Amino acid sequence: MAVTKISRTSRFTLYIGVLISLVVLGLFFLGGQASEQEKLVADMSQPKFTDLLLYWMYVLLVVTVVVWVLFVILSSVTQLKENPKKALGGFLALLGLAAMLVITYVIGDGTLLNIPGYEGSDNRPTMLKMTDMWLYSMYVMFVVTILAMIILPFIGGRKK
Repeated sequence: MAVTKISRTSRFTLYIGVLISLVVLGLFFLGGQASEQEKLVADMSQPKFTDLLLYWMYVLLVVTVVVWVLFVILSSVTQLKENPKKALGGFLALLGLAAMLVITYVIGDGTLLNIPGYEGSDNRPTMLKMTDMWLYSMYVMFVVTILAMIILPFIGGRKK
């Protein structure tokens, strides 16, 4: 009964997320261009719903990270009674993520950019280093995912 409810809730959440993502992407690609008053640079193309797409990506990122951290903490606390070594693995994953974010922030470049038409407050070293941090972290996670997909089947097959 509980598995059916979890499965149903997960499926419903996935469908809602995909539907909202498709609507936002449709608005971004088919919603037209921003008016001349709203454009940052007059002679460049700027889709009307760029802000909506960026905000939706921020929401997805925050929800994913929060759910992941809560899952790691709750599962580690639950496993702490049964198998303390296994519970430590979840905390190590969380610690590894934090270490990766700190390292990628440190190696990020804070050199100010020359952006035509931009007069906002985000072109400062801390924001630029944070942007680099997210980009480098995505690259690292992409490589780790690909390597895991290639290497883990060989390791998993030998354990049997």
